Amino acid sequence: MNPKGGLGLRNLNLTAGRTDATMRPMSLLARRLAAVAVLLLSLGIIAVLGLRATGVGPFASPTPVAATATPEPSTPAPSQDLLAAFGEIEQQVRQLRGLPAADVGPPEILTRAELAEVLPGLLEPALDNGTLRALGLLDADQDIVALTEQLYVSQVLGYYDFDAKRMVVVTDAGLTPAAEITYAHEYTHALQDAAFDSSAAQEEVAGQRDRELALLGLEEGDATAAMVLWAIGHLTAEELAGITETPVPDMSGIPPWMVRLLEFPYISGAEFVGQLYASGGWEAVDAAYGELPASTEQVLHPQAYLDGEPPVEVDGIDLWNVVGADWAHASDTTLGEAWMAIWLEGIGVDQPSAEAAAAGWGGDRLTVATDADGSWALGWRIVWDAPLEATEFEAAYAGVEDGLPFAARVIHVSDRETIVLQASSAELLETIAPLAGG
Repeated sequence: MNPKGGLGLRNLNLTAGRTDATMRPMSLLARRLAAVAVLLLSLGIIAVLGLRATGVGPFASPTPVAATATPEPSTPAPSQDLLAAFGEIEQQVRQLRGLPAADVGPPEILTRAELAEVLPGLLEPALDNGTLRALGLLDADQDIVALTEQLYVSQVLGYYDFDAKRMVVVTDAGLTPAAEITYAHEYTHALQDAAFDSSAAQEEVAGQRDRELALLGLEEGDATAAMVLWAIGHLTAEELAGITETPVPDMSGIPPWMVRLLEFPYISGAEFVGQLYASGGWEAVDAAYGELPASTEQVLHPQAYLDGEPPVEVDGIDLWNVVGADWAHASDTTLGEAWMAIWLEGIGVDQPSAEAAAAGWGGDRLTVATDADGSWALGWRIVWDAPLEATEFEAAYAGVEDGLPFAARVIHVSDRETIVLQASSAELLETIAPLAGG
């Protein structure tokens, strides 16, 4: 899993030749960290087994799993050769995925306490507190860095260190099925890195939030598919059941939208990869690394990817023209369909309506300006595939607008264009309204 991308956790914003004043480029390791979380082990297996039941893609005819007695938990013992066990998993995943071996160092085993010491330094949100508050996703007393640390420290089971070219597995109980399946997932990331140059792909999309999340959908969908297929072929039915029944860590205080964003690359990504496989096997999946998905719309609707339907380039709203050039550029980026659906749900639209309202997305540009006194203004220009899509979104937003704890307005610009304006005060909203003709 990549906690940077799943939660938009990349810190470099290079839009319109400008780096956000409130952000700095993150370290190479932080930008390319890959990890597996407790929650997503069960979610990934359940999602992909669901695809298996429908006969989609590589999940239609998995290797049967023999029903055997539940084995005793494996615990570290002086005679247990962990390196040999991990080496066997590597060979199995290579054969499954059909990619050449990756030159990786020996895995590092961390306890959860040791992970708690190193992980916080790797978590650098791409959308800062100001942007998330302007979107209505964070309260004034919430901090995205603290919430992200809370979410991940209790869940991460492992990650692939792209810089050191090695896997890190987190376990307090030795070589458990969870540790094995984690290793299968992370070794798939190592194979991706060696075969397709993950660094170059990440650099290509850096700062483009929608494309970053779309790339993660491909990478994590691929790794999730391989992980689950490996598990189906090499774990017993009881071991699989045990993983899917893994207790979810306490996420008290974590906003639901963060969990939804965490899920996206794995669940939607696995469905995307399944459709690619159905169109041409693993070769079609491999080819996607040479022709990356251009948007989360293409991940959510694979036919749009197969048809080569590009997102529409949209001009941002120049908030600084009216608020003042001294206001910080908190965000100036494209968020995309996946983020938009999660945002709508986060501000109070029910999930089915949120997904339907975002489904007609054609392109967008979000700009957020913040002042040192805590004031902020948001302008979001959205282009739709058809007039009906604009109407559906505007109705969904209008249904929750009165309940928002800040000044807000949705403006119907044309049949296929909508502008959302939000501000920290009604007076500021009136100041920026002329920018949208409102």
